[in-house]
Formats: sequence, C-alpha cells, structure tokens
Amino acid sequence: MQNKIWKLKTEHLNLGNYSFEVIKKKINNIYFRIYPSKGKIIVSAPVSIDLETLNKAILSKSDWLNDQVKKSSIAEPVSIKTYTTGEALLFKGKIYSLNVSYQNSRSKAFITFDNRIQLVVKPGTTVFQREKILIAFYRKELKRSIGIYVAKWQPLMGVIVNEFNVRIMKTRWGSCNINAKRIWLNLALVKCADCFIEYVVVHEMVHLLERNHNARFKGFMDKFIPDWKRLKKELNQFSL
Repeated sequence: MQNKIWKLKTEHLNLGNYSFEVIKKKINNIYFRIYPSKGKIIVSAPVSIDLETLNKAILSKSDWLNDQVKKSSIAEPVSIKTYTTGEALLFKGKIYSLNVSYQNSRSKAFITFDNRIQLVVKPGTTVFQREKILIAFYRKELKRSIGIYVAKWQPLMGVIVNEFNVRIMKTRWGSCNINAKRIWLNLALVKCADCFIEYVVVHEMVHLLERNHNARFKGFMDKFIPDWKRLKKELNQFSL
C-alpha cells in the first residue's frame, strides 16, 4: 500500500515557488528533505498529525527552510518534535524517552524513577500545548539548578546576585546586568550537563568582579573553574 501524498499550497510559507509534498508514515517526528533544483520540499510526517498542526510546524521552521534552500542543493533532514510517546529528549546532558499520558487533571511534566520524562496532559492537546508544558518544566528545572550554583558560589566569590532568570537567547549562553546584579541564562542550557550550567553561572557571576573579558577576568575563571577553557570549547560545539 502506497503512502498517501498531498500538497500544501506555497502561499502558506514565504518560500517563493517551492511546493510541499507531504508523506505520512508511521513515525513520531516531522522530517524535511529539500530539493531546490526540483523546486520542492518533501515532508515526512506522522500518520496521526492533523493539517493545522502540520502547517504550524512547517511555519515554525520557515526561516531555517529559507536558509537551507539558499545555501544547499540537498539539505540533510531535520527533525521537528511532536512530543509524543517514544520521542527522545535531551535533558541535563542525558537522553530521556518521553512518555505521554492523558488525564483531565492539571497538565505537568516530571522525571520518573525509570529515567523517563513523563508528560501528563488533557486529551486533545496540540503539539504546541505539549511543547509549552515541557518548556515550563525546563524553565523550572534550569532555574532550580541556577539557584543551587548561585548559592554555592556567592560566598566563595564574595559577590551577591540579586536576581537570576531564564530566557531564550539566539547568540549567547548567558548575560549579566552588572548594575542590577542580575544574571540570565539561555534556556537551551537545560539540555547540557550540570558542569556546563555551573560554568555559565560562574562566568556571569565573575562579571560582577570584572566587567570585561580581559586578563583579570580570565584569572578569576582560572581560580574558580580551572578547566573552564575546556568547558567553553565543548559548550560552543552545541548549537543555540
């Protein structure tokens, strides 16, 4: 039996004359294969996904698709999460299997004793609603880790952090408002092992001692995190 193929109209995406062929398969994620020379993009999607959800998923990748069309003749497939049971999620440097259960109670996400990420949602939730719940879980867990490291390093460094928080950043792992004594960390750090989270926390806290990335700053880093250069190099291999 052949997979059902149907096309999305080009006007749904800002991709010039490119059309989409959607092949529904027994898979959990959404994958793209780009053929600029043929003027089309093939999308492999789960059988159960509805048109509205698929349209939104494709629109969310429109910038990436535009870039790939411009710079390559055939792009490697990219996976889009649909947040269904069996998907692999990276959390704190480890890969966890996602398990989704449906209840009419309050939605939540947590780590189970058998090292799974359990997502409890109401029946009928969309992929974007499930993603929102997981992001809230990621924020809470990353803030908890930041709080632990801030409390650890404040007395050791002799500085005070008035506030810390988490947000999505496109070009950096963290930032520090020296006057307000406030630090921000990139939400993407929740995918990284604890040693990288601690490194970024200390890096931003060192800015309370030295504003610039000069020899004095590096001296503080050598003192507090002796292998910080290795951590920095490895962390920068991750994509934001």
